Amino acid sequence: MKQRVRCLWLAGWSADGRCWQLVIERLPEAEHQVISFLDVAPSAEEIARRLHIAPPFVLIGWSMGAFLALQYAAAYPQHVTEVCVVSGASQFITQKRDARLLERMMRRVTEDPEQVLQEFDGRLFTTTEVKRIPATKRVIRGCAPDAETLLDGLGYLRTVSVRELAPWLQLPVHLLSGAADPICPVVGAEELAELLPQGDLTVWPEVGHVPFLSQPDRFVAWMKERCNID
Repeated sequence: MKQRVRCLWLAGWSADGRCWQLVIERLPEAEHQVISFLDVAPSAEEIARRLHIAPPFVLIGWSMGAFLALQYAAAYPQHVTEVCVVSGASQFITQKRDARLLERMMRRVTEDPEQVLQEFDGRLFTTTEVKRIPATKRVIRGCAPDAETLLDGLGYLRTVSVRELAPWLQLPVHLLSGAADPICPVVGAEELAELLPQGDLTVWPEVGHVPFLSQPDRFVAWMKERCNID
C-alpha cells in the first residue's frame, strides 16, 4: 500500500493558515500541517519544534515562508523529500531602494499596522486578478497581527539570503512565480533557480504574488505533477 504523502506548508509575512486553505481543500489525499509565523519565530529550529506530522514530507513555502523552507531543508535534509518555493527569491533585499522601502515599512508598522497591511494586501494581486477573483477567495489572514509580530517578520526579511546555501541543497526544488509579482519579482526566482543543483522554475504570465489563490486548481495540478501526489 502506497504511503500517504505529507505536506508541510509555511505561510508568508503577516499571513496565517487561511492562506493555504483553498489548496489544502483540493488535496484530501495528503496529510497536512500549516505553520504561520504569527505565533512562531521565523527560524528552522522553531519550525522543527512545532512539527506534528512525521517526516519526511513535501515542504511548501510562500514568500517569506519560501526562504524559511529552503533554510529548513538545509538544516534538516532528512525531513524533506522536495521543496516547493512559491513567489520566492535568492534574497529579499536586492537594491538600496528595496532596503529604504522596507525600513519605511518598519517605521510605519509601529504607527499604523492596519494601514500597512492594507497597502501590502493591495499589492498581492494584479488588477485583472482582483476583478476576476471574489474578495472571499483572496484571504490570507483572519485578523490583523500585532505590530511586534509584523516587525519580527520584516526584520527577518531585511537580512535573509539563501544564496550561499542554495548550491548545497541536494534535493528537488520546484519554483513557481508570477510574472507580474511586484513583491518578489521573477528575476529573483530566476537567480535562485540557477543556484540550485536540482531547481526548476515555472513562471505564470499575468499572475501576481499569490498564484495559489488566484489559480488554485492550476496550482494543485502543478504540485501534483512534481510531488507525486495522487
